[in-house]
Amino acid sequence: MDPLKFAAYCAYLASWLVFAIAAAAGALPRLRRQNQPALESGMTPPVFIGTLLQVLAAFVLTGSMGNGPLRARPAELAGALLLAPAGAALFVWALRSAPRDADAQRLVTGGAYKWLRHPIYLAFLAMLLATGLLLSAGPKLLLSILLYIGGSELRIASEEGELAERFPEEFARFRRQTRWRYLPGLR
Repeated sequence: MDPLKFAAYCAYLASWLVFAIAAAAGALPRLRRQNQPALESGMTPPVFIGTLLQVLAAFVLTGSMGNGPLRARPAELAGALLLAPAGAALFVWALRSAPRDADAQRLVTGGAYKWLRHPIYLAFLAMLLATGLLLSAGPKLLLSILLYIGGSELRIASEEGELAERFPEEFARFRRQTRWRYLPGLR
């Protein structure tokens, strides 16, 4: 097997494993604090539709996989080799940036959140891109990215509205200090 192909697929699978372990470890402190108020007040229609679009973005890629071997080109393998671990690292950093005792009464503004207001969305976008590159998805990857970004924008608009209501002054200051939502240099 080609060493670049082997490295890219191993990095990709290891990155998803890191995502799973970090998500499970991040959920444990929240489960221990079940008597505290939940961070979200409920799933609003924009959050629901945004989530559906994000899930559809993944299905656009994975639902069209053939039965044959994957034939990613060297540039696609190199892109996935960089993006998947970067996405996993950003995900872990974002989770670790929120204090273990954080609750709905505190806005997290340090660590990864000092640079991006929604770093977890970028982490998943990196994994979506890595998936599309490994699948040599071409136009389907572009559609997938558009669906993911559309869904993310809906969710973020709703989440930021809720945060602005819950933390009026602090969130306004956070928005001024942390300019980018989740796409550095663009938004």
